[in-house]
Amino acid sequence: YCVARVGPAGLPWSEKPRGSGRRSSKVDTKGDHANPQWDMGFVTDVAGMDGPEVHVRVYDADLLSDDDFLGEARIALSELLETKEAKSVALSGEGAQGSISVSAGRESLLQERDIKPSSIFEKIGPMGDLKSVKVQDITGDGPLRLGKAPLPPTLRGIFWLTDQASSSALVSMAGPTKNGGGCSTGRLIQNKMSIRVGGDRVWAFADNKAATNFIRAVDLIYNFVFDGSDNPTRCQIYPEARNLSVVLTAEQLLDFEMNLATDGDERYPGSVIWNRPSFMGGKLVNEYALVQVIDETGSRIQPAWDKFVEYQMSDVAGATPGEVFYHEIS
Repeated sequence: YCVARVGPAGLPWSEKPRGSGRRSSKVDTKGDHANPQWDMGFVTDVAGMDGPEVHVRVYDADLLSDDDFLGEARIALSELLETKEAKSVALSGEGAQGSISVSAGRESLLQERDIKPSSIFEKIGPMGDLKSVKVQDITGDGPLRLGKAPLPPTLRGIFWLTDQASSSALVSMAGPTKNGGGCSTGRLIQNKMSIRVGGDRVWAFADNKAATNFIRAVDLIYNFVFDGSDNPTRCQIYPEARNLSVVLTAEQLLDFEMNLATDGDERYPGSVIWNRPSFMGGKLVNEYALVQVIDETGSRIQPAWDKFVEYQMSDVAGATPGEVFYHEIS
C-alpha cells in the first residue's frame, strides 16, 4: 500500500501534515500482482503553501510486525500540473526499487479518470504538546489555525464557545492538520467532518486541567454530519472516544445538535452564530452558542471579540483567567 502527503518542498515526511493526503487500499503483491495499481485519488488544499510537492511512501503490510518501508518518491506539484499525463517517479531509500505513477490537476481530474476519492485516511498521530497563549495575543495568524475556503462560509474563521466556564473556549474547523485519522481536513467530505478536541491547533480550553485529563485519556473526537456541503444550516454531532473505540450514535440517549442562526444574534452583529443545544433522554440539558470572533481573513469581529476577551478574563474562566490552552503537534 502507499501513503501520500502534500506539503512544502524540501520538508521531511514527518513535517508534512498527515491530514493533507490519503492512504491507499492494500493490494496483494504475490504472484502476478508485483505491480499493484492503487488508483488512489484525493483532493487537498495547497493555498498559501510554499512550493507544494506530492510525497508518497510505499509499504509492505505485515500482520505481526511493523510494516516494511519499501521506498518513497517526491515530485513538485507544479511539474505535475504542467501536463495531465501521469509521471513516473523512481522510488528512493535504502533498498528501494521500482517507481510509482503520479498525476495531478483540478478536482475534475478524478471524475475524468473515473477514480473515486479515497476514504482511507492515514492512521491518527500522537496527540501534540500542551501549550498556552494569552487571549490578547490570539490573531488570525495563530496560534490556532484559521478556517478558510473550501470550507462553507459559515464554518470559516475561529469560533468562541460561549458560557463554557473553565472548559472549552475556542474552536476552528481549519485544516489540513498534522492529526491524521480523517480529523480536521479543512473541508466537508460527503457533508461530514471530524474534529479532534486535543488536535493540532484547532481547539482551545480555558483551563489546562480540562485540556489534559479526560481529553487525553479518551482522545475525544466530535464527528459532525451536516445537512449539506455548500450552505449547511443544521448539524448532528456524534462524540467519539477514539482510545476506547466508542462512538455515541444513540440520539435518543445523547443528542448533540448545531443549528445556524440564519438571522444572526443582535448581541453579536457581523458574526456567524451556531446554536448548540444538547439533549439527554429527549430533554434539553444545556445550550450555548458558537460565535465567530475571527473571520476568514484573520480580522477580529467586534463586538464579539471584546465580549470573548471579557469572559475569558473573568474569574469564571478557570484558574488562569486571560490564558487559554491548546495542543500542537510538532
